[in-house]
Amino acid sequence: MQSLMDVKEYFIQTIGAALKDVPAPPLPPQTDCTRLYRLAVRNTVQGLFCKGLGAELQKLPAEMQSKLQKSCQAAAVRECAQQELLSALRTQFTADAIDFMLLKGSHLKALYPAPELRFMVDMDVLVHKQDLARAKQILLSFGLTIEFDNGKDIVFVKKPFLTVELHRSLFQEDYFMYPYFRSVWDRVQKIGTHEFCMPLNDLYVYTMAHLAEHYTAAGSCFRPVTDLYLLEAQHAEALNFDYIAAQFREIGIEKFAENIRALTLCMFDGAPKNETLTMMENFVTLGPPVQNAGAASSAAVTQKSKVRRMFSAAFPSFRHMSAKYPILKKLPFLLPLFWLVRLIQYTFTNDKTIVRKREALQNTDRKSVDTLAKIFKESGL
Repeated sequence: MQSLMDVKEYFIQTIGAALKDVPAPPLPPQTDCTRLYRLAVRNTVQGLFCKGLGAELQKLPAEMQSKLQKSCQAAAVRECAQQELLSALRTQFTADAIDFMLLKGSHLKALYPAPELRFMVDMDVLVHKQDLARAKQILLSFGLTIEFDNGKDIVFVKKPFLTVELHRSLFQEDYFMYPYFRSVWDRVQKIGTHEFCMPLNDLYVYTMAHLAEHYTAAGSCFRPVTDLYLLEAQHAEALNFDYIAAQFREIGIEKFAENIRALTLCMFDGAPKNETLTMMENFVTLGPPVQNAGAASSAAVTQKSKVRRMFSAAFPSFRHMSAKYPILKKLPFLLPLFWLVRLIQYTFTNDKTIVRKREALQNTDRKSVDTLAKIFKESGL
């Protein structure tokens, strides 16, 4: 039976084959197919995995083949539904004179052999703050409903396939990258009457910045890595890496960006790996090597003590609280009362999501925090 590292290597080879549109290597004998399948699902790259495997797909157990094929079919249906909604949004935003910019996957999927191979969980749309209310009404008129508002964006859903994040900004106001990306509208180019997009160099910068955010939040990192690889592979001559490096220095992620750029070449072009890049490859592909990774990563970034972390969780910022309890925007002096209300709800709730978060916070140990802090530091963050 293959080791996990051997399974990881073959998984990466299949994704690389899909990205380059070349045949995958033969499936090694005694491959742990269950681990291989789980890596594809964990990184939501089932479509790329199937394409990369090609004829080798037939060597997987029949049940796995069926699940993968159903995932590919669902991705195709999702893509059609997303494109239909985006077409309607373009038409209505233009008719209502709302300037807008589609973010991330809406543009990056054009880099892939087929758009549905770049799984897009949600559609991200940035508008000016003064246009937010009108854009919100348009989305509601299309039959979407508001799931939550986190202060940075409003999340709309329409089951089974549609999720739209209507952005006020690209990052939360208290996040260290917010000041740089606050001026994103100053660097856009016009591609329609009211539609804008990031120039190629700035798209690369934003994709890397978004990956850095996911990396330190123990989130999904594999797809942004393939995005960055394809951006450089297909637009090497158009990308100005002197400009890009200057932006990374200003943001504060220059070393991380250097490592990720090197990592993409290791993963998909066979460049040699050092110890740091091997560690980063494992983190990106396999996920954090600790339990309660979300809580541990938050603590690793902030370097707070356990008591202070629990205090911050119990008494969030006014921005966070006013997003959850909108009445605070009119009556901010009620903040202490709503802290108490939230604390009571948090303590006695049976909601499974909140219970899991509460248990994760309580169970985050110093060893896990230190492990992630070391990974982040060595990665350049």
